[in-house]
Amino acid sequence: MLAINAATLSPMRNNRATLWLIAASLLAIVIIAALVLSGSAPAPAPAALPNPNGYVAFLEAAADVQKNTSDFPQMNQDALRTLVEGNTNALQMARSGFAERAQVPVEYSLPYLQKRLPELAGLKLLAQAFLAEGKLAEMDHRPCDAAKSYLDAIHLGIECRRGGVLIDGLVGIAVESMGTSQLQTLAATIDGKCCRELAHELETLDANQPTWEQTLEQEHYWSRRTFPGLQYRLAELMAWNSTRGAKAKAQQRFKTAQTKMRRLLITLAARAYEQENTHRPASLSDLVPTYLKAIPQDPSTGTNFPYPP
Repeated sequence: MLAINAATLSPMRNNRATLWLIAASLLAIVIIAALVLSGSAPAPAPAALPNPNGYVAFLEAAADVQKNTSDFPQMNQDALRTLVEGNTNALQMARSGFAERAQVPVEYSLPYLQKRLPELAGLKLLAQAFLAEGKLAEMDHRPCDAAKSYLDAIHLGIECRRGGVLIDGLVGIAVESMGTSQLQTLAATIDGKCCRELAHELETLDANQPTWEQTLEQEHYWSRRTFPGLQYRLAELMAWNSTRGAKAKAQQRFKTAQTKMRRLLITLAARAYEQENTHRPASLSDLVPTYLKAIPQDPSTGTNFPYPP
C-alpha cells in the first residue's frame, strides 16, 4: 500500500511543481511588461526656473563667504565683529535673494549630485554667517536684531530646498534647524513688538515652505529623467529596500523640523501676547487672529498643538 501511495502521489507533486513554475513565469512576464510599459512613458518637462532666480543669489553669496565662518562659536566679540564685517557683502547678496522667487536649478545627470556637494557646503557656511551676525548682535545687546538674523537663517534653509531633490531637502532642513534652535533660545529676551513681527514672518514662511511630498516627487522626477525608460524601474526595484528606509528617516527629519518651527511660532506669539497683555494666554485660541492667523497643526497628528506646546 505504501508503495502504491507513493507512486500515486509522485505525479501529483510533479504536476503541482509544474503549475507553480508556470504561475511564477507568468507573474515574471507581467512584472516585466509593467516595468517596460511604465518605464517607457516620458517624464514630464521640467518646470521653468524663475528669472531672476533668488537661488542664484544664494550661490553667489555662498561663494563669497569667508571660509573661517564656521569657527564663529569660538570667537570673542572683536573677532566676531571682524568676521561679520567681512561677510557684509555675502549677507547682503543673500538677502537680495529673499526678495525673488527661488528654485533649485536641478540637472538630470549622475554628475549633478557630485557637483552639488560643494555648493551645499557653501550654503551651510552662508547660514553660519547669519548665525554669526546674530551672535554678535546678542553680544551687543540687540536681541531683536539677533532674532532677525536667526530668522534669515531659517528663511535660507526653506528657500535652498525649494524645487530640489532629497539631498537639497536634507541640507535645507539642517540649515533651518540651526536658525530655529538659536531663535528658540533667544525668544525669552525679545520684546513683545519684535516677537509679534517675528511670529507673523515665521508663520508666513511656514505656510509657504516646500512640503515633504513635493520634495519626494522631485526626487522621483530626477531619478526618472536621469535613468530613462526601463533603467528607472529596474534601479527603483533593486534599491527598493534601502531607499525605503532612507526616505522614511528623511520624512521624519522633515516632520521634526516642522514641529520645531511651529513650536517656536507658538512661543513667539505667546511671548508677544504676554508682553502686551501682562498675562499668558489661556489657550492658543487667544492668539488668533491678532498674533497668529490660525492655530498651528502638529505634523505628526494633523491636530492642533496642545498648550503649552
